[in-house]
Amino acid sequence: MQNVWLCVVHMGTRLSHQDPRANVPKRSVVSSRRLGSVVQGQHQDGQRGDGMNIDPKTIEPTLRNLDSFSMDDQGQLSYRKKRGGGNKRLGVMIEEMFFEIVQRPMKLADISPEVAVMIIMRLKRQNARGHTLGLWFEWFKDRNLVAFTLGWAEQHDFSQVRAGTKTDWTQNRQNLAMPEAVAVKKCDRSTEQSLTLTAFLDGEYIPARLVGKSPNTIRLYRNTIRSFTKWLGRAPVVGDLNTKTVAGYLQWMLEHTQLSPHTIEKERTELTAFWNFAARRGWLPDFPDIPAINCPKRVPDAWSDEQLVALMKACESDRGDIGKVPASKFWPALVSIIYDTGERIGAVLELTFDDIDKSGWLIVRGEHRKGGKADKGFKLRPETVKRIEAIRQYQPTGRIFEWPYAKTFIWKKFGECIEDAGLPSNRRTKFHKIRRSAASDFEAAGGNATALLGHSDRRTTEAYLDPRVIKEIHPADIVPGIGQKGADRDVSGHQSDAPKTTEGTPRASGQNGQKSDAAEKNATDSMVDQFRAFLEQQGKGGAS
Repeated sequence: MQNVWLCVVHMGTRLSHQDPRANVPKRSVVSSRRLGSVVQGQHQDGQRGDGMNIDPKTIEPTLRNLDSFSMDDQGQLSYRKKRGGGNKRLGVMIEEMFFEIVQRPMKLADISPEVAVMIIMRLKRQNARGHTLGLWFEWFKDRNLVAFTLGWAEQHDFSQVRAGTKTDWTQNRQNLAMPEAVAVKKCDRSTEQSLTLTAFLDGEYIPARLVGKSPNTIRLYRNTIRSFTKWLGRAPVVGDLNTKTVAGYLQWMLEHTQLSPHTIEKERTELTAFWNFAARRGWLPDFPDIPAINCPKRVPDAWSDEQLVALMKACESDRGDIGKVPASKFWPALVSIIYDTGERIGAVLELTFDDIDKSGWLIVRGEHRKGGKADKGFKLRPETVKRIEAIRQYQPTGRIFEWPYAKTFIWKKFGECIEDAGLPSNRRTKFHKIRRSAASDFEAAGGNATALLGHSDRRTTEAYLDPRVIKEIHPADIVPGIGQKGADRDVSGHQSDAPKTTEGTPRASGQNGQKSDAAEKNATDSMVDQFRAFLEQQGKGGAS
């Protein structure tokens, strides 16, 4: 796996010749390798460089005044009274785009990795060429370095801004005999088998199978085709849906990528769905017969109350803005709603202020929930309502949680809050862990977690319930430990011949024995009733 810079993705895309962004002059920027020397030599020691004849402390720290400062190739700050040049022109365009997206003026604090991602993603949607993407991204790094050196802003690590991870497909395929394009037999179905999977998805599969499905579902199918394309080194066609090719692709994914078995199983499921569809139409001679990928089941884990408190404190301490809303207001409200409702992050991000009334009754619209079948109502806690109202002060209408950056970037930013709380941050500890925590705590309190999560099968719910929270019975709870069964033996170490009670003491004979038997029966019945009540409590909320 290797990291891929967001700013150089889609290098082949072009920007229109009429777009003025294409004519922004190229300028040198400070290398990140000189970052340490620049900061130590100027910010800490107070050196100003050859062109610095003015004290930055006498100048108001604004974006406009920041344009007056630049860093030369030797890492020295310089100042010019007249602002202009590429810095100013590019900065103006970035500020205009920022205002268009966020609907507020850009500030010094907005020269950050989060805003850089937001701007670059907007450029990519406009088909900006790779050089332009890199130029705009370098502006953020350069301006942040200058602002930090002047003492106007905090330093940001832009090296951590990535579009995600990407497998080096070419290197890993060097010693692999890749399947050639399918030699289509001369038959009535030659045209169908030569159809690319992308055209097959758009023209055949979506109209027949995915109408009404969420955009995320369609996106996952496209991602699978994209990965299959990289492995083949060419555009896959319907004829590639055969056992040798698909099985080879899945095996390579298991051996050469860091993807989880669950992700690779998703790829198998989607490719075989295409395969089944084409085979039913007679486009392929056989149906898929590739076994499912073995996906180990994990023990459900939830946050403890202490961990949730630490997470909330970290969210309330986060700095910066998310769109128009301070991050210290955004994250606590988001965590609170997920914990109160147990809803998925995708549905929560679609909530609007119209979905909640003054009493704290929230409606999650069915079209935003998984399955898209029915609305669901929830009663929110008073503190959650207060946190939502705090957001309303900054954006009174529209979505409650307006996320202006790349959609997948929200997981990375929330992971930083988790790390600030001193908690482990990985793919299992993001928003879905709050959902597991809500389900486990609700079940432990006597609620029906199956109904809360909207599951139709109790077995699905069991994958969300932390056994530590719902207090499952374990052998250590009811079975004596090793060496603790000695009560069944007399002092001499021999087993007594007298009948035993359930407690292991000899039964008495005669009338006293009858009373003892009656007492024993009552005690046994009481234990059975208690155990039955416990089992009923554990089984409460069966499949609904």
